Amino acid sequence: MTLKIIRFLKTAWYWVFAGLLLFAFFVSKGHSFGKVFYFITSLLPVVIGTSYYVNNKLIPEFLLRGKNGVFILYAIYTIIISLYLQYLVIFIALIIFTSFQFGNPSLHSLNIGNLSLTMYLLVLVKVIIEIIQKLSEKETIIKSLKNTKKTSSEESAEKIVIRYNRVNHSIFLSNILYIESLSDYIKVVTLDDEIVTKERISKIISRLPPYFKRIHRSFIVNSQKVSSYNNEFIKVEGSQIPISRTYKKDIITYLNKT
Repeated sequence: MTLKIIRFLKTAWYWVFAGLLLFAFFVSKGHSFGKVFYFITSLLPVVIGTSYYVNNKLIPEFLLRGKNGVFILYAIYTIIISLYLQYLVIFIALIIFTSFQFGNPSLHSLNIGNLSLTMYLLVLVKVIIEIIQKLSEKETIIKSLKNTKKTSSEESAEKIVIRYNRVNHSIFLSNILYIESLSDYIKVVTLDDEIVTKERISKIISRLPPYFKRIHRSFIVNSQKVSSYNNEFIKVEGSQIPISRTYKKDIITYLNKT
């Protein structure tokens, strides 16, 4: 909500400032104060409406989504409709000034065409500013999403700390194939190495995520690394690991679901 208010205030100040500059410029050229005021206050809502529609409808819905052809087509339609509205304002002005005999010479000397063209140049400037801002916002959002995805990937790359050779080693869980019990020790078999450390298999299973499944009194496997299986054994990267009766039903049911 706050951002919308800030954006509205910025847009309002832009058009107020632009209108004052136009008014000061044409009055300084010796044109009638009343006629300049009338045309600026009458034509400005038309160009503001045109600018608003292009910036808040056409740019975000078509240009920023890569629908350049549709954007150009609708932009042309918008300009045509806007010009018709301007001609209507000018036509009404001609009737008013002629009826009250304000004098056609001064009306022609005002050069309404130049005033109208100047206003459309202001629209173009505003559109360019909006495109730059929206592209910048889009780039910021994309970078934010990439950073979020990167952070998520890093967080998903879970690790487990295993101590061997009197040193704590952090191992990626995704690299572990299976774990074998060696009485009071365990052997952790990874994609690159085999690590033997003093720890019971019943203890390390509590430190592992759910996709590590115990299939035997002496074996835990990383279910994400299972290449094939039957009721008797599981194959993990070429290693054939037996399934005991105690764990057979649970592990087969789990693997059938994944």
